Amino acid sequence: MKRQLYTNQILPEKIKAVVLEEPKKLSLKQIPMWPLLDYNDDELILIKVHSCGLCGSDLRYYLGENPWGQHTLGQFIENPPNIVLGHEFAGDVVGVINPKYKNMLGKRVAPICSKVCEKCDMCMNEMDHLCPNTIHIGHGQGWGDRDYFPGAYAEYVPAWANTAFEISNNLSFDKASMMDLLAVGCHVSRKGNIKKDMPVLIIGSGPVGNSIVQISKILGAGKVLVIDQSEISLDLSKNVGADLTLNNKDLDFKKILEIININTSNTLPFSVFDTVGTSETFELGTKLLAKSGTYVNIAIHDEEMKFNPLTIASEKIITSSCNFELNDYVDTLKWLEEGKINIDGWLHTISLNDVSSIFPKLLSNNKNNFFKVNIIP
Repeated sequence: MKRQLYTNQILPEKIKAVVLEEPKKLSLKQIPMWPLLDYNDDELILIKVHSCGLCGSDLRYYLGENPWGQHTLGQFIENPPNIVLGHEFAGDVVGVINPKYKNMLGKRVAPICSKVCEKCDMCMNEMDHLCPNTIHIGHGQGWGDRDYFPGAYAEYVPAWANTAFEISNNLSFDKASMMDLLAVGCHVSRKGNIKKDMPVLIIGSGPVGNSIVQISKILGAGKVLVIDQSEISLDLSKNVGADLTLNNKDLDFKKILEIININTSNTLPFSVFDTVGTSETFELGTKLLAKSGTYVNIAIHDEEMKFNPLTIASEKIITSSCNFELNDYVDTLKWLEEGKINIDGWLHTISLNDVSSIFPKLLSNNKNNFFKVNIIP
């Protein structure tokens, strides 16, 4: 039978998309509709994008880094030109290739942004979130040679049918598009070996940090402590359940330790989550970590870090992650639908027309009120 694209609407030949032509060069363009049939994958579906989050990793791609290569492969990878960024998205299914998915047409979905090979050692040993052959939406990996690499800073984007999760009518597209970062928050929370009623420390109260605040509570943590230098972010941490928020801008280690001990009855955090990833935050986090506790770095950078080995003595566990597994996504979507995860007050909404101008603002030293940017095509 001849392969074809089944649709529930007339699709345009060209679509609006924001293209990263090279580092620090974003352009709003009219590009050809994604050629789903040419990708030779009948699991692909076409999504009309209703909301797409601007991820911190997008800023790093903009600067010429490749965060996926750093986190998953532990190495630098050159980015191809003409990536359409955007991997945090939600929308309607408007096209399918495989007839068995025709019932998905018109469904509201929050898709996972990647597909693994199911053949490598990682996939065969239940570690498919570390698959080196992953095909990514919004990252440029796995698509071969292309004129443009699919991402959701666009009116339409491909996804995969078996990992495009239907969302209820009660869940807005804006909230559903945060699923990727929330699932990361779930996975790293689990990597942190959270112990029931034991304190948790989060360094950096951005979107991932504030997702960990909430998910650590769901997983049974005791007091949740948050350190940052942004009062806006710390206020949002309070709103989602942090027990202590601490601006450490003018505090030395001794004072920070004193404040934490007062609030935890002299019990050091058993789990520390570092969403900043600098030498300073590594030293702070490992010094404050309890014996046999777990420190999770969620912001891997390609730079050397000096540290005193004594800070990781007493069987402290040091690990990293900025990924998630399928069960993390499923559980997090359930919690989001149930209202156990709150993102109220997070989002600053812009259009595709505004994307190229907001990147320099987000990277400038001038403080702004943008906690999390989402894009409405």
